[in-house]
Amino acid sequence: MEFIIAKSGGFCRGVKHAVNTALSIDAENTYIFGEIIHNRTVVEEISRRGIKTVESLDEVPQGATLIIRSHGVGKRVYQECAARDIKVVDCTCEFVRRTQKIVREEYEKGKAIVIVGEKTHPEVVGLNGWCNDEAYIFSSEEEDFSVLPEKECCVVAQTTYSKEKFEKIIKNLNNISSKTLEVFQTICYTTICRQNEADEISGQCDAMLVIGGLNSSNTNKLYEICAKNCPNVFRLASAAD
Repeated sequence: MEFIIAKSGGFCRGVKHAVNTALSIDAENTYIFGEIIHNRTVVEEISRRGIKTVESLDEVPQGATLIIRSHGVGKRVYQECAARDIKVVDCTCEFVRRTQKIVREEYEKGKAIVIVGEKTHPEVVGLNGWCNDEAYIFSSEEEDFSVLPEKECCVVAQTTYSKEKFEKIIKNLNNISSKTLEVFQTICYTTICRQNEADEISGQCDAMLVIGGLNSSNTNKLYEICAKNCPNVFRLASAAD
């Protein structure tokens, strides 16, 4: 039996930095805003160090240390931390930070912000927090784009979004909208590379193993890509599976 292993596996640089930070920082009175990564094994390892994962700043006491994961957060999180003397250890991915900057600057110019991504994904929620939570969020090319206002629009994508789906949505936006669209390509190059590899390899194989957190947006998209080309695709959370 022949095995083909993708060259681009493992954590991306942003996730690796966040995970290494959580594994090395002083754990006393330290919290993480949301799961550091959608990978149960890693989350449990960090939890054993005594670092608590929280979903709300209400759970973080004044004067504590808060790790911001690679997904990033909205502007209000930083403001509240400053007001409550919470020390922020910011592990926001550099690609996410760039997208946040685009959203903030284009919103301040008076443009409508369009985010292409999963509405409930923490990165998208965070991006929306840089335009006063007023973004128009689309996750499918079949959605109603006529809801956009009669003004210039800035379009960005969740950094881990499907390149293929993003291109379809942009095409539909251009076909339907008479408004001026300024499109920023904000999908991470690592994501694009891995999606391209998954597409190529799955077309050559009788079966595919996609290994990663079962609630991970990244690995779910790789699964979807592989499933288009290969009849036998298996999602595995770890080697134990």
